[in-house]
Amino acid sequence: MKKEVILLTGPPLNGRDEYITEALKLAKGESYGYYHVFDWLREVGKERGVKITRKNVLDFAISHPDLMNEIRDEAFARIRAEIDKSDRAFHLVSTPSLFRWGSGSVIGFTLSNLKLLRPNRVIIVLDDVLSVRRRIINDPEWFERFGENPDNIKLTTLVMWREDAINHVKTLVHELKKEGVNVRYVLQFGIRHPKEVFLDLVFREKEKPLVYLSYPMTGHEEEYYHRVRGFYNKLSEHFTVLDPGALDDWWVVAEYDEQVSKNPSIKRIRIKHLLDGEEEEELDREDIEQATDILRRQLVERDFNLVDVSKAIAVYHYAEGVSAGVISEMAEAYRTLAAIYLYYPFKRRPSPFMEFYGMQNPSRRTMFRDEDEMIKAMMEEREYWTKA
Repeated sequence: MKKEVILLTGPPLNGRDEYITEALKLAKGESYGYYHVFDWLREVGKERGVKITRKNVLDFAISHPDLMNEIRDEAFARIRAEIDKSDRAFHLVSTPSLFRWGSGSVIGFTLSNLKLLRPNRVIIVLDDVLSVRRRIINDPEWFERFGENPDNIKLTTLVMWREDAINHVKTLVHELKKEGVNVRYVLQFGIRHPKEVFLDLVFREKEKPLVYLSYPMTGHEEEYYHRVRGFYNKLSEHFTVLDPGALDDWWVVAEYDEQVSKNPSIKRIRIKHLLDGEEEEELDREDIEQATDILRRQLVERDFNLVDVSKAIAVYHYAEGVSAGVISEMAEAYRTLAAIYLYYPFKRRPSPFMEFYGMQNPSRRTMFRDEDEMIKAMMEEREYWTKA
């Protein structure tokens, strides 16, 4: 049996293991093994007379790096041995990537660990920075690390955690490929995706190929987003649909812009949480300004990453105004030879660039005014674009 190893990683406190654990409860009948590396670290540490806990693991790793490296290497060796003797089809290995704390850093895996593991795919699991901040506040152990003061939890710190984690993965995967280990892709996955989509991604990629959903994301009425969500649900019946809105930091920037425009001298920015709309965060203006430049770049890089791993891009342009983001994503899909399907229901002609990119589907040079017709065309033509 061909075995597939999937490394699930990312920055700390992004809800990775909680999300995966809940998703796997729905994975009825799937043939898989799930390996939480921390559990193996504790087991190896215990054998060596070291008690590794969630509370002390960072300090231990920073103060005893050589011993921690030995324990981590042994943990990966045992996981690889379990995979080798298993008769299951999918093997999910979960561990943080890289974490800087104080004057040191904790490495979740090295190049030698990955050469041993030989992952077929790498999925970086991410959450938006405000949710990460709230998770820290609600976690007594972590809140204590920040002096039990919310003002000490800077957005700049959280976006740099993300930056470091992603760069560590990209660097090691680049080295892996030079060693001849074929990693099909690295994918940045937001945990606001429905859990069924995560299961499709992990277990049913061949039956439901990856499709990126592109749509204008800001400045619209509620009815618009309901339409987008309805289309997403219909498309997800047939494909694994990657949604850029599943990791949304942009609303923090947008709220900042709006409040500063109203009051240029404002020092504290009040932001209601996107998901519940009730709890309010109060953030330092300077911190948001410092984080914004990194967030803007991360947003573009993440969306391009999702486009690059997808076999097709479905553009749902239920808005007459041209979206620079959508045009850029269509151009990136054109560059990577992905199929492009454009839903544009208006009589007014779109931008010539949008029209050009939107007519790059495999067998018919056309845009679509009916969303169901577009989905039907994608299904009929999937054998063309999935082979690309």
